[in-house]
Amino acid sequence: MKRVLTYLAAAGMMIVVAGLMFSCTKEGPQGPPGAAGADGTDGKDANATCTQCHNFSEEIVARIIQYNASGHGTGMTFERNGKTCAPCHTSQGFKEVLASGADTTTASIQNPVGTGCRTCHMIHDTYTSTDWDLRTTAPIKLVINGETVDLGGSSNLCGKCHQSRKPNPYPELGKADVTITSGYWGPHYGSMAPLFASTGAMEIPGTMPYNVTSQHKDIPCFTCHGGQAYGAQAGGHTFYMSYAYHGSDRANTAVCKDCHPDIGSDFDYRGVQSDIKEILTLLEDQLIADSLIDETFHVIPGTYPVETAGIIMNYLLIHYDHSLGIHNSHYTEAVLVNSYEALIAK
Repeated sequence: MKRVLTYLAAAGMMIVVAGLMFSCTKEGPQGPPGAAGADGTDGKDANATCTQCHNFSEEIVARIIQYNASGHGTGMTFERNGKTCAPCHTSQGFKEVLASGADTTTASIQNPVGTGCRTCHMIHDTYTSTDWDLRTTAPIKLVINGETVDLGGSSNLCGKCHQSRKPNPYPELGKADVTITSGYWGPHYGSMAPLFASTGAMEIPGTMPYNVTSQHKDIPCFTCHGGQAYGAQAGGHTFYMSYAYHGSDRANTAVCKDCHPDIGSDFDYRGVQSDIKEILTLLEDQLIADSLIDETFHVIPGTYPVETAGIIMNYLLIHYDHSLGIHNSHYTEAVLVNSYEALIAK
């Protein structure tokens, strides 16, 4: 019984102490209000800038749909993220070399992203409509021969990637024989920029002059490739020049009529493409007959006189342009004719 009374006394003492503690933290009456602070700077209304682009107007939606259907939008080659490929196959690599001025990235691009709006436009730089400005319109240095060329405005943006690489080894007139070890040797797949600038080929002497200017040099690439859109099949941000209609291919010649009102239903205006295709086929057939390229247009490895290697390079330069002379018919014809003459004279 004595032990129980001791516990009860201890418990009572704890309750008293707890009561005293709680009573010590009781708040007093509120004091008088302090002086008013200085007014802060008003924040920016995000809507005032963001909606300049993020308005989901039908024009923006149309461009998104067109781009998603384009070769750029559907191309799955951005896994080519190595230092030499990344500048054109990845968005991060393209922006890096624009900033550095180098031909390659400093390292392989991790988590690569394909080309998109942010590649060509200054997206989320100012968060205003100036975000649609192009990342570059500066003259470009050609990889194939080191020349700096000015294709004009937005065409320089296109030409930054749509140009030939420099074959390794690179054939130069008067130099030593060239040993080719890979079937993929050559100027690569996009040779438009040097052809527009009337350069890039080994200019082998022949019956046709090389000092010519492209008829289309001063016309921006987007004037033709970004003309009035046909749905998401041609024009606009698809960049395609032809489209399918009820099972047949149609040329988007509507964009040509301002300059060529008499153009027909295809791009073979005044037979230019037919003429180029004829001489291109002659050169191609002779290269195959001479066992210099195979029927898939790849080089057959071997050691060749420098002029022979140059002829192969010239053929690939025109073959991978794919326009059959539209980009620069005069220079294209000179390259093909003079190369063919030199080949059959061997």
